[in-house]
Amino acid sequence: MNKLRFIAFLILFSILLILTFIKIKAPECKWIITNCCPENAGAYWECVNVKTYKPKLNCSEVQVICPQVLSPKPNLNCVWEKDKCVVK
Repeated sequence: MNKLRFIAFLILFSILLILTFIKIKAPECKWIITNCCPENAGAYWECVNVKTYKPKLNCSEVQVICPQVLSPKPNLNCVWEKDKCVVK
C-alpha cells in the first residue's frame, strides 16, 4: 500500500512540476501602447508577447503628435493561442 501511495505522489508531483514549467515558459501576452500616446490622447494598443516585443519607437527620443481622443485599453482578452498572441 505504501508503494502505491509513493507512486501516486510521484505522478502527482511530476504533473504539478510539468504544469509549473509550462506556465513559466509560456509567453506572456499583454496589451501595450505602441505609438507613445497616452490613453487620454490617442493611444494605439496592440496585443503582444511581452517577452519578445521590441518597440518600433523610443518614446523618450521621438516627438509624437497625439490626437486628443480617449483610447482606453481594450476590454478584449489578449491571450496566447496557436503560437501567437491573439485577441479574444
